[in-house]
Amino acid sequence: MASQTKIPEWILQCLDQYGNCACGRNITKKLGKDKLLEELESLGYPCELEIIADQKEKSAYPKEGTYILTLKTHDILLEDEDE
Repeated sequence: MASQTKIPEWILQCLDQYGNCACGRNITKKLGKDKLLEELESLGYPCELEIIADQKEKSAYPKEGTYILTLKTHDILLEDEDE
């Protein structure tokens, strides 16, 4: 499935295993924030993207930022495991 997408396999594996992934600036900037989230959702990975950066950095894609994808459904998955 991942071979037909621009999303690297390691991102999907990280989301499967941990429910989040530090995806980095390059892939985020290359695809664009919205396209990245849309493509992940179409693959069954509805995510939120959080970019943590210095408030002085005004760029949409800060060079020194941390780019974190988090599955929206991760909390639900954890609750199911507890039952």
